[in-house]
Amino acid sequence: MKLSSTLKFFAIVIAALALLCIVFPANGVTVGGITLRFPKLHSVLVREKQKTIDEFLVKEEERDLTGIRDSIEECYRVLFESQLRFWLPNNDISYFDDFFKLAEKAKSENNVIRILHYGDSQIESDRVTCRIRERIQEIFGGGGPGLLPLRQPCPTYTFSQSCSGFLAGQSTWGDSTFRRANGNYGPMLRSWRITGSATMSLRPYKGQYATDRVSHFSRLAVIFNNRPGPLTATMKDRNGGATFTQSVTEQGVNMISWTMDSATTMATVSLSGNADIYGVLVDNGPGVAVDNIGMRSTSGHQFKMTNLDQLTEAYRLMGAKVIMMQFGGNSLPCFKTQKAIDNYCEQMAKQIEHIHAACPEAAIIFIGPSDMSTTIGGRRASYPLLAATVESLSKMANEHNASFWSIYHAMGGDNSMVAWNKSGLAGSDYIHFTMKGANLMGDYFSDAFLKLYELFNIRKQLTKEQFNKIWNEVRSNNNDSNNQPSSNNDDK
Repeated sequence: MKLSSTLKFFAIVIAALALLCIVFPANGVTVGGITLRFPKLHSVLVREKQKTIDEFLVKEEERDLTGIRDSIEECYRVLFESQLRFWLPNNDISYFDDFFKLAEKAKSENNVIRILHYGDSQIESDRVTCRIRERIQEIFGGGGPGLLPLRQPCPTYTFSQSCSGFLAGQSTWGDSTFRRANGNYGPMLRSWRITGSATMSLRPYKGQYATDRVSHFSRLAVIFNNRPGPLTATMKDRNGGATFTQSVTEQGVNMISWTMDSATTMATVSLSGNADIYGVLVDNGPGVAVDNIGMRSTSGHQFKMTNLDQLTEAYRLMGAKVIMMQFGGNSLPCFKTQKAIDNYCEQMAKQIEHIHAACPEAAIIFIGPSDMSTTIGGRRASYPLLAATVESLSKMANEHNASFWSIYHAMGGDNSMVAWNKSGLAGSDYIHFTMKGANLMGDYFSDAFLKLYELFNIRKQLTKEQFNKIWNEVRSNNNDSNNQPSSNNDDK
């Protein structure tokens, strides 16, 4: 074939493909249940520049913080203008004051208060939570891995455990066939029925994320719902050899606890009786415990399945003061309309109200989903309704007296997942973080949460009038005058 004929052939093929790019329907053509799509001409001719991870990560601004006003301005910038911002009910910066006051007194009062971090598979294996725990306990004290199930559905990066004996699991989610009409699940939204005996072994995990703080514990407690007949629990310190035994005969939600003279790293808990075990609290000294409660593949609509009275008593015995709910990612791919988003938010609002009823003194933080990528027009892009979902969830949370924090915004917003994946911060599914990315996100959340604590401390140093004067001046310089946080500094 002559060169001119070859060139003419390719020219005809290219022209035909260009014509298809122009006339092919944007939504594709469905044939026999299969949808065929063709890229638009602009996307073929104009190659979109991919952003680098540096364009999405939080920028550290150099500021000369020489005075209280500078510190207040910095808190305002992080909390209400940066990608790490918090959405607070009525923009009330005093929302977490009660928690901060209790956390500060925990050491002196020899007390443990708890943050419960519920979430889907994004936090499974203690990911994200372990970094938040480390940062919070650096400030307020505490240690140990926190609340653990009798049997972990998958290994964690921070602590090892095993359990032997006959245990029938009941769960609000997953493949369990044991659903409970009476809602007797407890604070982990699942429980384990013991009718005889069982033994749980605890030991540190030998990995880079198992720090000394999480590996050591000095307080153990079993939280359970007793059935007819006593429950006897024995704890043995496998390092020091000390053994403690207690029995409870009264029915209902109870807790058996032990405090050791010094911290240990290995122990066994033996149980004998007839009860539904909610979990084991593994803590170190007074301070703040941070519990990881991963619920793979869930929507977050499981809280109302729990018995309110039993959940209320369990939260009281545990000392629950902050409850974090990280959900939305599993439902997002199913959203095709705003109506679907609204229906999801309506159901999630009912879960928040259930938690408020069970633990009215606890502050609630709803954490919205991360950026997630799907294939659109042959390229990776954020799910079309992701931004709308995050916005709707933030409004829903605030309307039901819950704060809101957005992983999507913290990552950098639209299509940030592609850059996170390329930099090794997210996996090949373009949904889940790697451990490196999970730790970074844990740091991002902690940075924002501890800025609220910094602002809390600043407010204690000033009179109400002094703080409000500076705060109102800072607010007046904010471009978003319709969304200005309130000082609500009435406690001064």
